[in-house]
Amino acid sequence: MSNLRVIIRKLDGTSIVEGEIYREWAPLNYEILSAILPAKARAYTLDSYAFYFTLGVRVLLEDLYVSAKPGDLLVIPYTSSIAVVVAPVEKLRFKSSLVGRVSGNMENLQSLRKGEPVIVDKVERGNGKR
Repeated sequence: MSNLRVIIRKLDGTSIVEGEIYREWAPLNYEILSAILPAKARAYTLDSYAFYFTLGVRVLLEDLYVSAKPGDLLVIPYTSSIAVVVAPVEKLRFKSSLVGRVSGNMENLQSLRKGEPVIVDKVERGNGKR
């Protein structure tokens, strides 16, 4: 399997956003994330262009990704986090690597409070949430 489906959800189980991490885009981060998920994280905003989720584990800078578009799924080593881009940005504030894409509606991200605990989890194929 070359992709890892992930879901970010509130502690009550409400789905916030789903995405896919691609092994070929970031093989080292793919291995790190697939080993640690599910993980508790905290939600924060990054300027007005992204929401990031602190993982408490070191992620790595693989290919430097400079500008981003909505739906990009990034890892940010400086904040030990995974981030969802919601608005186009010419120059990312922190060095980041593109690891995947978010699918579907990202509006649920707007309901997150600063520092709110969330779960970043794997989505098992064929049977929904794990």
